[in-house]
Amino acid sequence: MAGITNRAFRKICTFWGAQFSFTEMISAESVVRNFKTVQRMLPKDEPNVAVQLFGNDPKTLAQAAKIVEPYAAWIDINAACPVKKVIKKNSGGALLNDLERLEKIIGSVKSSVQKPVTVKIRIGFEKNILDQIVHSCIKAGADGIEVHGRTVVQKYSGKAFWDLKLSQYGISTAVSGDIFEAEDFHKALEMSGANSALIARGALRKPWIFAQITQKRTPKITEIKETFTKHLKMQIEDEGERSIYKMRQFVAGYTHGMRGAREFREKFMKLNKPEDMEKAIEEFFNSFLMNECNNKIVEWIEEQS
Repeated sequence: MAGITNRAFRKICTFWGAQFSFTEMISAESVVRNFKTVQRMLPKDEPNVAVQLFGNDPKTLAQAAKIVEPYAAWIDINAACPVKKVIKKNSGGALLNDLERLEKIIGSVKSSVQKPVTVKIRIGFEKNILDQIVHSCIKAGADGIEVHGRTVVQKYSGKAFWDLKLSQYGISTAVSGDIFEAEDFHKALEMSGANSALIARGALRKPWIFAQITQKRTPKITEIKETFTKHLKMQIEDEGERSIYKMRQFVAGYTHGMRGAREFREKFMKLNKPEDMEKAIEEFFNSFLMNECNNKIVEWIEEQS
């Protein structure tokens, strides 16, 4: 979720009922070398947000954790990311090939901060060695683990493995991977034995998934329009007008399954002014609602004849 879980999107998810969230992955080296460059990525006036760090040097990660601790509800170490440029630096998921280094990182971070420390992992790098990984995390003093049910080399292919038996470890646990619907959430929790679940791509598709889970409520089309517009405004307020290109990665989710969505997305991708984006959102949703209303009227007339 790098480049996605910025403040604006986190606040949208919180609005719809997310109980906690994570920052984008932040380079520990960047924190130590030039803190100002990453400060905008940190939580601000937000409840229960973990600061997610990545790197491969125990000392640097410990220093970075101490610097960001005042901003964080807790510190999360990423040992799961499958992206090539992260793996090449022996960070993220590459740490699952070097559990001794991972243990040193966890231990160093734990000794440098007072707040809880969790670790985001996968079930292995090339094969499932989850039990070994979890015991390494526990041995090093981790307060919790979040498990994505795939290996690193799988990236996001295939189906996430949920039968993880996490309740056996006596540590706070979360399950992750392929949670796109409320039913997936409940099934993943039951199968994995985890205390909680992380929703990543599922929230990108529809941030109101949290309301579907906690309130069994799906928003009206007008609420989706309002959320889309609110998201755009918060993005601009937080990162400025030049950042509006980031909204392009959310347009598919906000318009999923709607008539005319493909044409709208193509149009939206070419817009580079906030007022044009806001106008396009208004016009698309109003047109969609009008068509739906007309269709219902036609159906009613046909039923009467």
